[in-house]
Amino acid sequence: MTAAEIRSTAPRQTGMKGLAGALAFLCLVLFLLAIEQKQAVAAWQAIRDDAAPAAVRVAGWAGRLPSGEADGLTGLRAVLADDGNPMVAASTDAVLAGEFGPADDAARAALGGAAFAGAMVRFDTGESFRTTPLRIAAGREHFVFGQTFADRLEAPADAQIELRRVISVTRGDPAKSSALCGGETPGLIALLHRRDRVDLMLFRAAARPGPDAPVAALCGAWRLKAR
Repeated sequence: MTAAEIRSTAPRQTGMKGLAGALAFLCLVLFLLAIEQKQAVAAWQAIRDDAAPAAVRVAGWAGRLPSGEADGLTGLRAVLADDGNPMVAASTDAVLAGEFGPADDAARAALGGAAFAGAMVRFDTGESFRTTPLRIAAGREHFVFGQTFADRLEAPADAQIELRRVISVTRGDPAKSSALCGGETPGLIALLHRRDRVDLMLFRAAARPGPDAPVAALCGAWRLKAR
């Protein structure tokens, strides 16, 4: 082989080596993504659930700016205030507030009625739940296998269902069991507020609502009306 031929093949060999190295690196990345897929999905779900409520609250704060009711940076800090979770604030600025009585015999027997004040939900039976916002669910979403919020609550598919975590009334203590969950610990409240009516659903802490959740994840659903 002449010197000229050697010089002409050298760039092609270098290019092939570079391509082989790039393909090897790509295969390694795909392999790592495959074995870490479950962990990555879990991490994304945690970030989504925790970050979404904060984004909703900031949007609401920004929407009050033209009327001068957002209190500037002080208002923004209040919207993002921490309450035991670094990414989820207590719902002290919740729209839902006031006292509601039972709309039917089932609610009268189980709850008696409910009062909503910021993060607290108090029932006439004497039980109290302290809550923190989780996210807004659409009516079309499944809360257990085969059942959507819209079907259960007789609501539109695009209805906005407020989901709140149930946390301990006393900060630092574990959440207590409740008679409303058959003596088990409640983990989540779902609320649909329609004018003078509130639909309340309570879920066990042991089962997160979703399309694969068992029917037993739901402790109960009750209807309330403004007093």
